[in-house]
Amino acid sequence: MSWHLGIDIGGTFTDVVAHDGSTGESRNAKVWSVKDDPQATISSALESLDLSAADVHMLTFGTTIVTNAIIQRQFGRVALITTVGFADVLDIARQNRRMIYDIATPPREPSPVPPELRFEIGARMRADGSVMKTFDPDEVREILDAIDDDVESIAVSLLHSYANGEHEQAVGELCQARSPHVSLSHQVWPQLKEYERTLATVLNAGVMPLVANYVATLDAFLPDDLRLELFHSAGGMMTPEAATALPLSLALSGPAAGVAAARQVAMDVDVPLAISIDMGGTTTDVCLIVDGQPEVHEQAEVGPWKVNLPMLAVHSIGAGGGSLVSHGAAGLQVGPESAGSDPGPACYGRGGNRPTLTDAAVILGYLRPSEDAGGGVEIRKDAAEKTYEGLARQLDIPIARAARGVVRVANANMARALRRITVDKGVDTRDCTLIAFGGAGPMYAAELARDVGVRTVLVPRDSSLLSAVGCLTTAPSYTRQRTVRLAGESWDARIFQDVCASVAAEARESLLRGRPADSEVNLSYLAFMRYLGQSYAIEIPCTPETTEEEFRAAFWHRHEELYGYHTNEPWELQSLRVTARMEPEAVDFAPLTPPQVEPAPTDTAKCFFEGGSTDTPIYSRDDIAPGHALRGPLIVVDKTSTTIVPPDCTVEAISNGHLRIDIGEQS
Repeated sequence: MSWHLGIDIGGTFTDVVAHDGSTGESRNAKVWSVKDDPQATISSALESLDLSAADVHMLTFGTTIVTNAIIQRQFGRVALITTVGFADVLDIARQNRRMIYDIATPPREPSPVPPELRFEIGARMRADGSVMKTFDPDEVREILDAIDDDVESIAVSLLHSYANGEHEQAVGELCQARSPHVSLSHQVWPQLKEYERTLATVLNAGVMPLVANYVATLDAFLPDDLRLELFHSAGGMMTPEAATALPLSLALSGPAAGVAAARQVAMDVDVPLAISIDMGGTTTDVCLIVDGQPEVHEQAEVGPWKVNLPMLAVHSIGAGGGSLVSHGAAGLQVGPESAGSDPGPACYGRGGNRPTLTDAAVILGYLRPSEDAGGGVEIRKDAAEKTYEGLARQLDIPIARAARGVVRVANANMARALRRITVDKGVDTRDCTLIAFGGAGPMYAAELARDVGVRTVLVPRDSSLLSAVGCLTTAPSYTRQRTVRLAGESWDARIFQDVCASVAAEARESLLRGRPADSEVNLSYLAFMRYLGQSYAIEIPCTPETTEEEFRAAFWHRHEELYGYHTNEPWELQSLRVTARMEPEAVDFAPLTPPQVEPAPTDTAKCFFEGGSTDTPIYSRDDIAPGHALRGPLIVVDKTSTTIVPPDCTVEAISNGHLRIDIGEQS
């Protein structure tokens, strides 16, 4: 029982990578995801590896269960208890439109809690954490008596609870008698901004029953001595106990695992500026990685809401291999609706009858029979072409040209996402390397790179399974953040050190929940500083021993770097973030044995590129050794993925089994 499994459960396929720590053996596979059934999905993954659950000592995985529940509003019925005068904070929010100056944009999503399930109590804290009005438990008891039986969970968000959570704790203890699923805002997001804190608390409460049932299903299915870990949105692993207490942390679980693995690839090849692009069956996720560190934001879009929790700065668009294609008044559209795993794209022969991006790839010759799709899937070109017949007639163009147009639209969508995380932030794409992975990422990455001005594309080893690799190799970690509001003019080193100790204890406790208490934990600290009156803060690395003078100097220096100036105006340390991290389990993949002969094509395919059709050689990835540069157009295939090298581009193998594509002259 020495196998460690990393599993990424996606909307269409589930990727699994296994490593035996005693022998160094590795196995991998790609299987169909079974919708809403993690037990069946994991069982299928184990079977594909010729393993049983009894062979596995640790299983780590990413899941989209929380993301999908929030996007589709399929979370439990939540009651909200808040301070008198704040019951409508979710309705008031920040404004009633997502884009205030676009009158064509529909109004924002309504409150996730209906008015009849919002309740107020008189207990109140001041901003400094002192008690303004004492807590009356009878008020809460009356509310609990009035809550109907359909309510599955309770959210508690009281004014200024980030400064003092005693009242929320008292309310929560009473609520536990009514429901096991109680979410307290000072535990979910102890920060300023009542709307954001209340929304995060409500969404966390809403997915609590779902995640608790999910974890219970896995616990009942898996052996007692098998250790289970889940990937969270900030880029680390957490225990099922921690995930059940704070399930909103899983909101970007799957995409974060891919970014974590791409970060390691960027460090392997010493790339200072990298863009990860993870293209799966339903979405494409992109993230900027600077000096081996992906950005971590306090806010991320999850469905119709902006959720405030530390999360990797992953930007997702609804354009994946299984994205459905439509044509209307606005022209061709790819996604966001997806064929998923059931029925899936038409070319897989599972009942799909609408055109998808994967079907376009088959028509264009990019995808070949089963060895390209993995999992023994037979790819049917006739089924793909049939779905494009109507679109081609509507546009009055050949089927291949219609498919080519769909690819261009999908690339344009992805290009906008890439520019949003680079050019819009002052990053020159010409200085970046594109790290392409996921089932479809390497198929479109080279053309996409040319569109946005990127000169180099890296296709990692096991690119189609990279998110599963990230689950396997990433260190367990947990992040906590708290509002501090400590002004430089009244700096108190003891107060700052006490806050550091308190937040660090929270992060450590959350990380060790379900783990041995004596485990070694490393702590890192990040201060958020601003001038008084500013809305946004600057991140400054620190330690509990950092002095006021050191903070001021670091803040001024960073402010000049970002904005070209600093002033002598009063400043404050707005909040503190602490990350607790453990060393990951050692996973050493066996080195690849490069072939000694020059690679030769195994087959040819008629492919359609921008300049028309051409006979394109197909190479096995295992046959490409370092030192042999091949010029496109060509196709590189392995068991689970396909890499397209367009005309005027070259590809060669580099260290660690990665492929590097050099983009040709750019117009």
